[in-house]
Amino acid sequence: MNPLADSWQWFWRQSLLNKIIILGLLAALVPFVLPTVVSWFRPTMIKVGVAFYAYERAYRTEGHAKTYFFEKRNLVTDCSLRRIEQQLPKGRAKTPDPQSWVLIKLLLENVSDRSITNLRVGVRSPALNPTTQLLTSPNVQATGGFEAPPRDTRPAYVIALSELAPTSSAVLSLKTPLDEKLRQFVYVDRRTVTVQVPFVGADQFRDYPPIVSRTNATKILNREGVLKTGDETVVDEALLYTMLPPEEPELKEADVSDRLLPKARACPEGEAGLW
Repeated sequence: MNPLADSWQWFWRQSLLNKIIILGLLAALVPFVLPTVVSWFRPTMIKVGVAFYAYERAYRTEGHAKTYFFEKRNLVTDCSLRRIEQQLPKGRAKTPDPQSWVLIKLLLENVSDRSITNLRVGVRSPALNPTTQLLTSPNVQATGGFEAPPRDTRPAYVIALSELAPTSSAVLSLKTPLDEKLRQFVYVDRRTVTVQVPFVGADQFRDYPPIVSRTNATKILNREGVLKTGDETVVDEALLYTMLPPEEPELKEADVSDRLLPKARACPEGEAGLW
C-alpha cells in the first residue's frame, strides 16, 4: 500500500489532542529540516561554521606573588583552549583591570569560484546584547548591528560584508562583555548558549536559512591566526603590565576572586575544541 496514504489515515484516526501534539512536533522540526531541504535544490555558495568561547584576562594573588593570566576556553565543554600566565611581584606591577567576554566565532567560507558581494548574515543568540562588538579577520571589511529582518519581527544581529573573495574564508567574532546577567546565565544557571543563523543573503543569491556546522573551536582560532599572520603562527594577546619605579609606594592589591570565572577543565588537546 501507499505509505503516504497509510500515514494520512493513521493521523486521522488519532484523537484531537494527539493531532495537536503531532502538528506541534512537526512545526518544531521545520527550522532544523528546512536548511537541508533548501540545500538540495539550491547548491550553496557559502558555508557557515560556528564555535563559542569565553575569554578571561585577570590576575590572582598568592602570598607575595601576583599571577597575571589570560585564558581562552571552549564555552560548550568549558575546556581550556589556551592559557598564558606570568608571575609578577605583588604590589609592584600595574596590570589591566580584570575582564571577561563571551565570543561567538563565525567561519564563513566561499566555496565558489566567484566573489560574493554585499553578503549579509543574521545571527541570534542569548550571548548577544547592545554591548556586542564585531571583530573581523584582516581580509574582510564588515559592519554589524541589531535590526529586524524583513518578514520577521524578532531582531537579529546582522553582519554586512562588502565582499568575500572566491574560494576564501573569513572569521568574524561577536564579542560581548560577560556582565552579571550573562555570568548568571552561563556559570550559575548553567544554561546552554545557543546560536541561530536565520538567514544569509547576497547579490548572488536571495536570503535563505543556511546549514550551520558546529566547528571545532581550536580550528576556528587556528584559521583566524592564519588569516592574521599568513602562516600557522599562534596569535595571542601580549601580557601587558607596567612596573612601578622604586620610589613609588606599593599598590594596594584588590581582591578580585569574586570576579574570576570558575576554573576551566583541563581536557586532552584533541578534545578541547569539540562540541
